[in-house]
Amino acid sequence: MILSDIMSKNIIVSNIKNSIYDIAKMMLENDIGFVPIVDGNKVVGVITDRDIVTKAISNVANTSKDIKNYITKKIIYLDKSNSIDMCLKLMSKEKVKRIIITDNNKMIGIISLSDILNSRYNETLFLKTLRSIYPINRNSDYYKTEIDEFYL
Repeated sequence: MILSDIMSKNIIVSNIKNSIYDIAKMMLENDIGFVPIVDGNKVVGVITDRDIVTKAISNVANTSKDIKNYITKKIIYLDKSNSIDMCLKLMSKEKVKRIIITDNNKMIGIISLSDILNSRYNETLFLKTLRSIYPINRNSDYYKTEIDEFYL
């Protein structure tokens, strides 16, 4: 099975001049957490919902400002003919959940961990990839909260 068999083909992109608010609203309306950012017809970066929270909102950014200072400029991509194994290895190495899929250096899709999970492909390799992206760290118990009562 190759990436073009399971990738998402309906790509939602945003212009580099759009605001943080515009991108967040787009993510909400389309139930997505990853948006490639374009300047003209060229992909210049990507932004995730986590980027918006950790890079912009946590730094009290004005949400009406454009997103160019908050995007990830390192674009992780693979050709559509690559294998799912190759994709999972790249996701593991780069610690990402989504990869842009190309054909002759043109973006034609996106593949996510969800796409791979839904394909029921090699669940052992999938779990290994998840463990490398999301290392399990024991809480430090730095914050010891004492709760006397808990209501549901």
